[in-house]
Amino acid sequence: MILRFLIFFFGLCILSLGIATVTNAGLGTGTVSAVAFVLNHITDLSMGFFVCLTNIFFFVLQIIVDPRSIFQKALRQLPICCVFGFVFDVALWVSGHVVPQNYIQQVLMAFAGSVLTGLGIASMVFARLAILPPEGFVLALMNRFGGSFGTLRMSVDIFLLACAVAISLVAFGTVIGIREGTLITAVCSGPIAKLFLKVWGRLFPKHRPID
Repeated sequence: MILRFLIFFFGLCILSLGIATVTNAGLGTGTVSAVAFVLNHITDLSMGFFVCLTNIFFFVLQIIVDPRSIFQKALRQLPICCVFGFVFDVALWVSGHVVPQNYIQQVLMAFAGSVLTGLGIASMVFARLAILPPEGFVLALMNRFGGSFGTLRMSVDIFLLACAVAISLVAFGTVIGIREGTLITAVCSGPIAKLFLKVWGRLFPKHRPID
């Protein structure tokens, strides 16, 4: 259990660092932080705070879809939302010390952030300790209505991007936070996560990856 907790916390930190690195590359941000990016530019509140609120929003949706075991779900997910928000702000500060000097460096930094994002996702999935509310919401939809996890998870990403675009257009008259880096992360993080799942499986053969 201790090892699983360490792997999960490692994954949470690396996931935060990955999304923060993509954000500080200056080519947009990840899908999960797209709304937080826009709201951060509207207010003086941190991105980590809005990342936390985004996760809480999906927790509420999850409970609406599947109201069973509310206390257990809250105990396993809500503390992670708060920790994720705090760690994300720290990761933004850390990765902010790396300043790309040209477009090629921006792209490379966005790709590096995508690799870190994939590693973070793989580590958290491999630990099988807890899940973040967006994934919990997707699983709740699957349990009640059926469907594919990949398709539903992609729908969540599209929903977040649509919300970010709408809020951005209303507030600024243009779209901010969604650029090449967003696309790089969306395309690369999934396959990279599957690769790292296999690596974790080789390191700990008695604890097999989910897929």
